[in-house]
Amino acid sequence: MKGLRSIIVILGIMLLANVELSACDVCGCNINGHQFGILPLFQKHFVGIRYKYNSFRSTHPPLFSNETETVSNEYFSTIDIWARYNLGQRWQVFGYLPYQSSKKDENGVSSSNDGIGDLTLLAMYNLVNQKRSDDQHWVQNLQIGGGLKLPTGNNDFLDQNNDWIPGIQTGTGSVDLLVNANYVIRFDAAGLSLEASYRHNRNNKDHDFKYGDRWLSGLRGFYIFTIGSSSIMPSIGASLDYAKRDYHEGAWVDLSGGYLVSGQIGIDYFIKNVMFGIQYAPVIRQDVAFGNLKANPKFQVQCALSF
Repeated sequence: MKGLRSIIVILGIMLLANVELSACDVCGCNINGHQFGILPLFQKHFVGIRYKYNSFRSTHPPLFSNETETVSNEYFSTIDIWARYNLGQRWQVFGYLPYQSSKKDENGVSSSNDGIGDLTLLAMYNLVNQKRSDDQHWVQNLQIGGGLKLPTGNNDFLDQNNDWIPGIQTGTGSVDLLVNANYVIRFDAAGLSLEASYRHNRNNKDHDFKYGDRWLSGLRGFYIFTIGSSSIMPSIGASLDYAKRDYHEGAWVDLSGGYLVSGQIGIDYFIKNVMFGIQYAPVIRQDVAFGNLKANPKFQVQCALSF
């Protein structure tokens, strides 16, 4: 009887350990979202490409007393094809199709995954459409809208140990709902941009996994310097990225969710119908996965053609 109990206990521990590991106890990619940024040439369509890079250092606490703490590094690169199309004076449609590359190094073992990510489609309505004050100095614009993130990315990648790790999948495997709002106010060449978005993530039925819902907001000040037929726009601000905890097989994932406050320093250049931009986002404050994950500064570069 004692032998049978011992076998049951050992099997239970093995099952518990397998669930914890396959759920990826600390993963960094889901804390980062995307923002519209400051989009000039408001009444024109555009199509462009942008590159984003960010990385994390994760601490994995031991599951048992005879184990030691491990550390991993995760690296994420994303190339977005993005576009905007105007439907009359009030409606705009946005689309984002990413190609994602992720890599995770832990205990000398590397896992990497590349591929098309999830397609995002948004429709935005102009409640206040480039409204000018009587003296023509003040201009403001307010957009609200929403859309869908579609599961076009792969969500069945397995690492070298044949484990499913949600943190390095190119897609979430679910149709997710998004709500967005953008407000810009400008006095002559100086202005402020405020944006907020919420993403409700739905359940991935194949793996019984739900990524935590996301809230992303940002505030930036900018100034436009006009030089002949071109313009330079430096900007500075901050953003808040908050994620709820993930949910896996009927239970909350312990080391997930949290918040990240980042600075935003950027400069954009416009000449005729072409725009270029670069942005650096240093970390100001963070508490991700209950302190077990540390985000590094983010970097982004972009270009677009308006028509």
